[in-house]
Order: sequence, then structure tokens, then C-alpha cells
Amino acid sequence: RGRLPLEAVIHMNKSVDSAADAGLKPILDVLAKRVGKSGQASATAFASALFRRMDAEELASRGAEAWAELALALLDFAGTRKRGKANVQVFNPPLKAGPVGSAHTTLQIVNDDMPFLVDSVAMAMAELGIGVHALGHPVMRISRDRAGKLLAVGEGDRESVMHLELDRQPKEALATIKARVIRVLEDVRAIVADWAPMQAQMQAVAADLAARKSPISKDGKREAREFLEWAADDHFTFFGYREYQVERKGKDEVLCAVPGSGLGLLRGDDEHKPRPVKSLAAHSMRHSGSVDALILTKTNARASVHRPGYMDYIGVLDFDANGKAIREQRFLGLYTSSAYTRRPWDIPLVRERHEYVMQKSGLS
Repeated sequence: RGRLPLEAVIHMNKSVDSAADAGLKPILDVLAKRVGKSGQASATAFASALFRRMDAEELASRGAEAWAELALALLDFAGTRKRGKANVQVFNPPLKAGPVGSAHTTLQIVNDDMPFLVDSVAMAMAELGIGVHALGHPVMRISRDRAGKLLAVGEGDRESVMHLELDRQPKEALATIKARVIRVLEDVRAIVADWAPMQAQMQAVAADLAARKSPISKDGKREAREFLEWAADDHFTFFGYREYQVERKGKDEVLCAVPGSGLGLLRGDDEHKPRPVKSLAAHSMRHSGSVDALILTKTNARASVHRPGYMDYIGVLDFDANGKAIREQRFLGLYTSSAYTRRPWDIPLVRERHEYVMQKSGLS
């Protein structure tokens, strides 16, 4: 189990050969002296993956001893990790000169490989007002036993290894930074784990619209259905989903979360004050046949994952036989970059509003 498969050894050797002139070989030579034969294969493969994207100038910025020390420390940090859980540490290296000395604060993360990790961690640092001076993010295959102990590098599951050097932080700020990073990584994990169910849920809602009892016209239902299908077709990055039932609270009718219906960022219990049903219409798209079926707006909460900005909100209302709203199915996320590059007349619902504006302005 401790040996690398042949293809990993070949890849490792190619990495060493191609990077030898850039200074990687001296680092591997130092590693060979620091670790025993039993750990040499993993240490070499780990360092090769860690440094393979660095050019000669970057490698020359520190001595081979310093890079080897960083690789060994990071490998030790990755030594035990249970699947589904991230290793996170934030610390201040000594300011004094030497292989481990640095003027920056170090943030290191070992995690299951998944989308949004780099963007989300960098975004968290920006929101804390912390500058990032260096960011390394190799993805490597690591094999572990059931307890999470590292067995070999170069085989097994893909893991994300991140090393960031930040503005030097006071000791009392380190715990806050770590807690923030852990929270962001948990958000990423929840979103990625529930991505497919959220997409399938939107597709199911779109397919169900035509059969629902509703005061909405057939054309309006069709336009709403096509918009949801368009959004689910890689035009919406799903962050959360939850269902709400209309209940009477005193004189008002409010939307109350359905327990157990949440996905992604909305997995947990809803801690917000129930929203009055009458407030929903003010945010719906006007001049559309599906004005009362879909709610398209921005939330007042900023995204913690992927990219900064307020999250997009797609709400789908359900009605009883009398045309009264009785349920909302709510999707939170961000429209993808491809959504913003599409022509307005190619997007369901948006094309109706575009045509209305054009007609009113005499341009159509």
C-alpha cells in the first residue's frame, strides 16, 4: 500500500525532469536526506505536486531547505484526515530568519477536492480585509486507511491542499480566521453535496407547473416552465432550496418553512421571521403572464461561496383551486456568467419583459 503505482511514478519522474532546471531537484535531494526510505516515495510525490507549477524565479525566492521544510510540515499536517472533514490551521511562523521564518501568517487547508474552494477562501479573506500574498493549491491523489491515516501519495481520492500566506495577523485574530474558513468550507460542502438534488428539484417543479391548479394562463405557465428549465440548464449555480407553507399567524398569512425540506445552505432550520405572503407580489416580475407564479429577485444576504454579491432568489408559488397562494418553493444561488452573456430575447420571461419595454419605447 505504501508504494506508488507505475503511472504515478512515471508522472512524478516527468515532473522532476521538467522542473529540474527550475530548482525542484535540490528540494527533493534535501527531502531524501530528511525522510527514511519508507516515507521517501510519498514525500517526493507530495513535494513534486506541491511545487510543479512554480517557475524557476519562484523556486529561487527561497532556498531548498525552506521549501523542503514547508513540504514536510504540510505533509505532516495532511497525515491524518477523515473523509468529509477539512483540516484547517492558521499560525504565525517565527519572524526570525531561517527555513521556517516568515513575515506572513500561514493558512493551510487539506480537504476533499471540490469546486469553489479557492474562490470561496480568497473571498472570505477579502471580506475580513486580509491580503493574500501567496496561494498554492495543488490537487493530488491521496490514499488513506479507514481512520484517515495517509498511506500513499499518487493514488486514492483527489484531495485539495491549500497553502496561503496572509498579511501578518495578531495572535488573537487567528481563531476568528480559522472559524471563518471552516464555516465557508462547510457551506461549500453542503452546496456541492446537494447540487444534483437541487437541480433535479427545479426540473421537477418545471415539469409539474402545467398540472398545477393556478390562476396563471397556459402561456404564463409555459413561460415559467421554460425559465426554470433554462435556469437548471447550467444557467444557475444552486446554493440552497427550501419549501414554505402558508399559515395564518394572527391577522397575517405568512410563509413557514417545511421541516426537512432544505438543501444546500438551507439544510438547517429556518431561523428567520416568517415572511408575509402579501410581501411576495412586490418582488415579482411585472408585465409577464407568470407574474404571480415566479418570484425573481435578489436576497439581502451575500454569498459566502464562489463569488461576492447578493444571492439570486427564484421562488415558485403554488395555488389552491381558488387561486390563493398556499406554498412557495424557494431556490437561492447565483446566475452563471453564461446567463449574463445571453441575449435577452433568448431567455424565457426576460424576453417578455424585453418585448414589453421595446414596444413601450416604440423600438420594436
